[in-house]
Amino acid sequence: MTHATNNAGNDGAPESALRRAVKTGLHSARENALPGIILWLFASAIVAGYWLFEPMHRFLTNLGKFKAESGYAYSIVATGIFGGLIPFLWRLARGKKRGTRLWNVPAWSAGLFLTLFWAYKGFEIDFFYRLQAVVFGNGSAPSVLVPKVLVDQFVYNPLWAGWTQLLGYWWLERSFRASALTDREFWGTIGPRLVTVLISTWGVWIPMVCIIYSLPPELQVPLFNIALCFWSLMLASITAEGKE
Repeated sequence: MTHATNNAGNDGAPESALRRAVKTGLHSARENALPGIILWLFASAIVAGYWLFEPMHRFLTNLGKFKAESGYAYSIVATGIFGGLIPFLWRLARGKKRGTRLWNVPAWSAGLFLTLFWAYKGFEIDFFYRLQAVVFGNGSAPSVLVPKVLVDQFVYNPLWAGWTQLLGYWWLERSFRASALTDREFWGTIGPRLVTVLISTWGVWIPMVCIIYSLPPELQVPLFNIALCFWSLMLASITAEGKE
């Protein structure tokens, strides 16, 4: 895709920010198709193992009991590790191997921020899943899964999850400057930025949350954590390979 294609339509007129955002999101979605399929197969294998393979069922049942007993503490610690710490360490190792600097702040502060950021997101996701269960119930029936997926991807993501993640990573990229949180450069382009992120992730995560919500409540956050970590590591590998 050339620079001209990104910035002008067929008639040579400047292309709108929204249209560029949609095109960028669609391009990213196509690039993410293979990792997404791998992720679905991986998650589906876990779910199939839960129902069909006794050792896997026993392991996941024990994990679910531990999650239920630990409550929000499990979600905070596990999501901080799987969503923040492990992908950070992976990217750090890849960056050192190639002699590249990934952040404008010391690596330890980036790692601490990402771990704490995703730890908070773990609490948020757990609360959201519990709220969904109260409103729509539990189980894998379409009458339960469909509204949960729609609210997850088309209400929670656009109205809260998407832009807060964008803001968090924006703040990290700008060395945690307080002024970055109110930067017009960010807020003035939040719409197109959010459109790009949503389009590029819907294709992967709509099927993924269908799989997650089909499990018993106590296993939904653990599967989300595994999928989040797996997804982050795949994207980190793809990004690094593309820079070689």
